[in-house]
Amino acid sequence: MATNKKMKRVVGWKENAALPDLNVKNVIAKVDTGANLASIDASDIKIVSRENVKYVKFKVMKRNNTVRKTSAPLEGYKRIKSSNGDVERRPYIKTTLLMDGISKKIELTLTDRGPMEYTMLIGRKALGKRWVVNPSISFSTSTAPKEKRSKK
Repeated sequence: MATNKKMKRVVGWKENAALPDLNVKNVIAKVDTGANLASIDASDIKIVSRENVKYVKFKVMKRNNTVRKTSAPLEGYKRIKSSNGDVERRPYIKTTLLMDGISKKIELTLTDRGPMEYTMLIGRKALGKRWVVNPSISFSTSTAPKEKRSKK
């Protein structure tokens, strides 16, 4: 019996990524297997209700000093323990990550990453079983979607 296993793709310790649902076309993300979830540098985070649905409105702060205003349905809150031991309650959303030509639904926490060097952090859960990390490389992928191959 033959099995069709998907090959794991290799990514570097920092990569270009996109969040098409949020209209964020390109962001530099640090791939961090020490982190569980993905997070993004967000400011002016506001929770609003529209027709009995809670949304989170926020600004994505990119390192080239551009700001993207966006919103998404609020999924809830996560308790996140930072590398220095502080615990923070963060809002999170579900969105699409586009990296290496592959789209994947992820949970994304929103926090002020101002002092951090990278706008986005991609943790283990967001990487899933699709990617493995080679810490000796960076920027090995593209955010462009792979062309669908037709079966003949």
